[in-house]
Amino acid sequence: MIRYKMSLRRAFSAVMVLVAAVVALSACTEVNDAIGSDLIPENQRMTIRIDTLHNLETYLTQSDSVKSRIVGSSDAFLGQLRNDTFGLRRCSFIGQFLPTQVPYTAGFGLDPILDSVMFTYSISDYKGDTMASQKFFAYEVNKPFIPEDSTFYVTFDAEGYINPEPLFEFEITSPTATSSRAHLTEAGRKFVKRLMETDTVTYYNDTLWVNKFHGLYVAPANPDQESKVIYSTETSYTGLELWMRDHDSVDHNLIYDTIYAAYAFYAKDAKVGNISANVVEHDYTGSIVGSLGINDTLAGDPTQRTIYVEGMGGVMGYLKVTDQFIDMLTDLGDEMKNGGYSTVSINQAMLYLPLTVDVTNPAERPAAIPFLDAAPTRLGLYTNFASQTGIPDYDPEYEETLSSTYGDEYKLPYGGELNRSRGCYTMDITAYIQRMWSDYLKADGDLQKIQYRSIYIAPTVKELFTLGQVALRGDEDLQVVLTYTLMR
Repeated sequence: MIRYKMSLRRAFSAVMVLVAAVVALSACTEVNDAIGSDLIPENQRMTIRIDTLHNLETYLTQSDSVKSRIVGSSDAFLGQLRNDTFGLRRCSFIGQFLPTQVPYTAGFGLDPILDSVMFTYSISDYKGDTMASQKFFAYEVNKPFIPEDSTFYVTFDAEGYINPEPLFEFEITSPTATSSRAHLTEAGRKFVKRLMETDTVTYYNDTLWVNKFHGLYVAPANPDQESKVIYSTETSYTGLELWMRDHDSVDHNLIYDTIYAAYAFYAKDAKVGNISANVVEHDYTGSIVGSLGINDTLAGDPTQRTIYVEGMGGVMGYLKVTDQFIDMLTDLGDEMKNGGYSTVSINQAMLYLPLTVDVTNPAERPAAIPFLDAAPTRLGLYTNFASQTGIPDYDPEYEETLSSTYGDEYKLPYGGELNRSRGCYTMDITAYIQRMWSDYLKADGDLQKIQYRSIYIAPTVKELFTLGQVALRGDEDLQVVLTYTLMR
C-alpha cells in the first residue's frame, strides 16, 4: 500500500510538471489568445482583427459654462497658485452663513464683551507650497445674491453684491490648521455687534436670518501678488466663531466665564439657506498655455501637439475626428481591401491619451512622479461640455444613478482613469465608435452627416473642481485600438 501511494504521488508530480511546462511555453508566445481569434479555423466565414487608428486632431479650448454651486456640505476653494505652464488660478467663494450655536437659549447674555473672532475651516485638500502662508479678506454680502434659477458659474461676479470695505482679514499658514484669528476692520466691528445684538427670534428662523445677513464673500487679500497654494475646505466646518464673556445678571460688575457663538456656510438642519458657490479666475498671461491658441478650433486653425487639461473651469482638450479617420474606419468594411470580408462588427475600441512624460524611461522617472501626482485622477469625454453631455460610453447622469444604487465605488466600464504605470489615460469608447460606424452606414458616403465628431477632454463631472493639471500628447500621438470581427 505504501509503495502504491508513493508511485501515485510520483505520477501526480510528473503530470503537474508537464502542465506547468505547457503553461510556461504558451505564456511566451506572441499570439494574443484573449480575444479568441486563434480558435476560429481558417476556412470559417469570420475572423477577428486588431488595428490602430490615428488621424485625430487636437486643440485647446475653455468654457465659461462650468457650474460652481456648492451642493450640500462640500468643498469651497480659497487661494491662488501660479506656475509657468498654467499661469495664475485664483479661487474665492460666496455663500450664505447660518448660526450653528448660540451661547444661551435666550441669546448672548447680559452686555457681552467680545474677546476675539476666529475664521474656522477644515482643509480637505490643497495644491502648492505647504510652507506658504496666505492672507484673505471677508466681505459682507449686502443684497440677495441668489440667481432666479439658483445656478452659478465659475465666472460669477461677486463684486456687485458686496460692500467694498472688508469686514476682517485672516491668514492661513498651514494646511493642518483649523482656524485663524480674524483681524476686524471698523466695518467688521459693526458687523459683529449686529450679530451679538440680533434677537433670538431671528436666530432661530432661517428665513429671517438670511434676509438680515445675506452672506459673506471670501477672497485672496492680495490678488496682484503671486502666491503658491490653493486650499479646499468643507463648508459645514467653514465659518465664524465669536469668543465672548458676559456679565452676571445680579451683580453687573462680575464677569462670567468665556462663551461663544458659531456660524457656518452649511448647517445640516437649516430649512432655508445653505447656498454657496465657488468663483474662479484664470489668468494665462506669460504662461505656456497663454502662448497657445485657446478656442482656436476652426478648420484653418493650427492643431496643438500638446494639449493641457485642468479643472475649475480651466483649459481642456478639444478633439476632432477627421475625414481620414473615418476613411480608415470605413476601409475595414471594404471587401476589396480585406480579403473578401464585407461585414464589420466593432467589438471594442480603446482610446489612449499619453502624457508628455515617459514613465517607462528611467531618466524621466524622477520628474514623472510629481507629474503623475499633479494630474487629475480621471478624465471624461464630452460631446457637449456646457451641458455635461458625455459620449455614449461616459454618461455622467447614468453613472451617478448606478453609483447611488450600488455604491460610490461603481463606475461605468468606460474607465478614464490615469494609468500610472503606462503614463496615459485609457478610455473604452466602443459605443461611440459603434455609433459613428452606424452613422456612416446611414450617410451613404456623405461624411458630413456623421454626428458628434468633436469631443471635449476634461475632468469627469465629479471632479470638475479638481486641483489637478496635466499635459497630454495630442494629434498623431493619440491612438484608437480597434478590435473587430469581419464576416463574409
